[in-house]
Amino acid sequence: MIQIENIQKIFHTDEVETWALNDVSLRVRPGEFLAIMGPSGCGKSTLLNILGLLDTPSGGKYILNGTDVSRMKENERVDLRKGVIGFVFQSFNLIDELTVEENIELPLLYMGIEKNERKEKVREAMERMGIAHRCRHFPAQLSGGQQQRAAIARAVIANPKIILADEPTGNLDSKNGKEVMELLSELHKESTTIIMVTHSLHDAQFANRIVKLFDGHIVSELDM
Repeated sequence: MIQIENIQKIFHTDEVETWALNDVSLRVRPGEFLAIMGPSGCGKSTLLNILGLLDTPSGGKYILNGTDVSRMKENERVDLRKGVIGFVFQSFNLIDELTVEENIELPLLYMGIEKNERKEKVREAMERMGIAHRCRHFPAQLSGGQQQRAAIARAVIANPKIILADEPTGNLDSKNGKEVMELLSELHKESTTIIMVTHSLHDAQFANRIVKLFDGHIVSELDM
């Protein structure tokens, strides 16, 4: 499903060249739960952004479902990730001016799904995540755990094959963090491919494999 070969990412400022990723190669099998770990600044989030087609590499090759996406234009990347990749972020990334229901519905709007089908899918997703009673509330009216549940509902609403999670429990207490990891584990059992960036060894142990990054390089891989 995912294969990257010798991926590089270089950030340039006036006279400084920073290598965020340096010749990173990795394969992710369909249905795998992969955890990416490493210290702050090692390239974890940069790698996740490239895998999620939110950014392009400076060098190397990225094959997604048999297609080389390394040099795709922005509009091509947007079209490709619709319904294929879902995102869960540490900061939730919910839109403050929209209700929970409207936030979750957004990916289906972008895909042109008809209203009745959208409403049914949103209802099912909210019920599954245990937040149906909060459907008319705004993000600021929710607890951190409820916001992350809404974010996960939005990520899975279009039944994507891949979910990318960037520190999904980073802003949560231990109880809510455990619940979020159990939700991701349930999705994995349904054959969803999950790639998660985390600092938490506890969270990483939900994965099938742990990849460790250091200074933009993969330094170890461990099957769980």
